[in-house]
Amino acid sequence: MNASALLDHSPTEVLAQKLRQHGSCNLLSESVAGLVSAEALRRDQIDHLASLSSYGICHEQKPIPFQGLPYVMTRRTFEQAAERFQRLFQILERVIDLYLEEPKVRDFFRLQPRHDRLIRMGAGYRPRIQYCRYDFTLDERGTPRIFELNSHSPAAATYSGYFVRMLQNSRCLAQLREHGLKPVQTPLEKPGAFAKAMLRSAEQSGYLRAGRGVAVLNSRYLTMHTELDHIAEQFRAEGCDVVRCFVEDLRFDGRQLLYGDTPVQLTFNKFDDTHGSDAYECAFSRTTAEVHAYLDAYEANAVFAVNSFPSMYLPEQKSTLAFLWSPLLRQYLNADEIALIEEIVPRTLLVRHLSNEELAMVATQRERYVLKRSLDTRGRSVLIGRGSTDAEWQQSLVAARAEPAGDDFVLQELAPVEQCITRQLHDGAPTQVFTSLACFLFQGDATGLIVRTSAEETTNVGRQGFMQPPLVIE
Repeated sequence: MNASALLDHSPTEVLAQKLRQHGSCNLLSESVAGLVSAEALRRDQIDHLASLSSYGICHEQKPIPFQGLPYVMTRRTFEQAAERFQRLFQILERVIDLYLEEPKVRDFFRLQPRHDRLIRMGAGYRPRIQYCRYDFTLDERGTPRIFELNSHSPAAATYSGYFVRMLQNSRCLAQLREHGLKPVQTPLEKPGAFAKAMLRSAEQSGYLRAGRGVAVLNSRYLTMHTELDHIAEQFRAEGCDVVRCFVEDLRFDGRQLLYGDTPVQLTFNKFDDTHGSDAYECAFSRTTAEVHAYLDAYEANAVFAVNSFPSMYLPEQKSTLAFLWSPLLRQYLNADEIALIEEIVPRTLLVRHLSNEELAMVATQRERYVLKRSLDTRGRSVLIGRGSTDAEWQQSLVAARAEPAGDDFVLQELAPVEQCITRQLHDGAPTQVFTSLACFLFQGDATGLIVRTSAEETTNVGRQGFMQPPLVIE
């Protein structure tokens, strides 16, 4: 059904058609306006702002942008994506094995020594990737296309329970139910989902026999607050003894990790990394000496670290997506695994691996590609070719090729995120928005979705973006 034909159908019919064809639909879209009344949306938005404030949820010290109209996905579409995601997870675990075992694999990544050392400390348990977020879009057939991995930032996973609570109590959902939509709860939406999954993994690996002491770690030099507070609260709700402390203040007595006199069996360690001349010696502290107690306990398998160091610094590298496409990996994969990667991961290459001829060809085809720094966040270094000028694209490619070891850029085939026109923003004026999806995997199991929409194609919440609640339906 084309756009002009959609105009002749009711919003309910348009939604049904989109769900049959694509498996999902963003209810912000002007094409389904009328499913929910404007007054219901207005009153919901007031309630949502008050709820987020009462929950203490913010983004970079500001209220987190949130729009209550959900992104709808059918259970069938979610389960088909989840099956693929879980198969990819097993490949990512093997990438860690190969990095630890094969010098030629480490040569492919050419990581900074501070990251390489942490990764090669390994972990005394499996899976080492306790959680991972796959950022993806659905193509025209409803097939997921993963454009980024993230194993460093579970904030949205801990906020999902709040988002679904607001949706469940909303006038919006009540009206959608009247149109026949039947919500399905995903594991991510259940209270305490993140902490419960991490504790279960630690218990299965034998780390909680002596107690349930949890340290949610900050760095004295790279501090974070909001999401760490919410993560700590989840562990407290599960009956854990929780401390919030600096990683530099831990000590190891040769048998157990301690904060003061409090034993710690599980740590949550999220540390924003640094880049360039300001990079820290140990990736999350000024010097390795300041965190030797934590590293000693980790190497002695005396603590269960969420996430493990291999998980923090391999899936987080965008060069891992290039490794999935490399001939070096393919010798370790079977035909089904290679087909899976080609189906759900856009072709990704390290810029330094391009020949002069390949670089010249890419320079003339910017509309096909995206350029990204391998280790970066918040869309800071992302350059979408079709949104840049020829001069900007060519200059960026040359600069990326010249980056020193450990600061690689990747070139990725564009997997366009979904877009639509909405009047729910900016005083009712028609506005083009872009939507990307993300699925969290806990211990390899796909648990649920988050949704980010923005007036920018990079869909970053910190700039012109906002969160929406996902709604998986029968």
